[in-house]
Amino acid sequence: MPTQGEVKRKDNAVHSMEKTKFGKIVLSEQEEAWLRKHFKHTKNEDCAKKLSISLRSVNRLAEARGLQKSRQFLKKCQEEAAAKANESNRINRTYPPKGYKIPRREEFQFKKGETNLERLGAKKEAKRRINCAESRRKTFKLEKARALYGLPQQTKLKVVRRPRKQINMRYALRQRGYIIERGELVAYYDENTNRSMALENKPRTGFTFKQI
Repeated sequence: MPTQGEVKRKDNAVHSMEKTKFGKIVLSEQEEAWLRKHFKHTKNEDCAKKLSISLRSVNRLAEARGLQKSRQFLKKCQEEAAAKANESNRINRTYPPKGYKIPRREEFQFKKGETNLERLGAKKEAKRRINCAESRRKTFKLEKARALYGLPQQTKLKVVRRPRKQINMRYALRQRGYIIERGELVAYYDENTNRSMALENKPRTGFTFKQI
């Protein structure tokens, strides 16, 4: 006669087959509540065992629900991995021998008081500055778009939140030849501008118009 543990394992195996046999996995209300409550501080292997599904399915379900591990849990996992690595090195004696130095370390490491220009040279430093500026420009553009559509920012950059009306107004004015500086609400016009009195007299846009 099978024991209670054997019956439970058999039920879990059947349950897993039912979940994976037809492709789509449907969690019960209890399983759904458990996953949402415990995923952030539980290893994926334990989640897979608890729900009787594969690791890949756990990742897919968590991603579909926007679930993420907590910072405390990730930090704990890193500490455990570091402790296991130290223990393995101690047992297997895989630490570098005493007095060992990385080859050419002094040649490539930063020296105290040394600037990027001195370390990289003028050509590489100029290229580094261009790459940094381009990267910041792209990041700022993405952050501005997130702020415009009400999405949470992913950096601490301070971006100007412009109403959609001002964005559309700026585009319409530039199409007609008005000159508008970046981040400003002053539109300049000259004899080549295709002026629109309807746009200039439009209320509550925040724009002012000046002749060059």
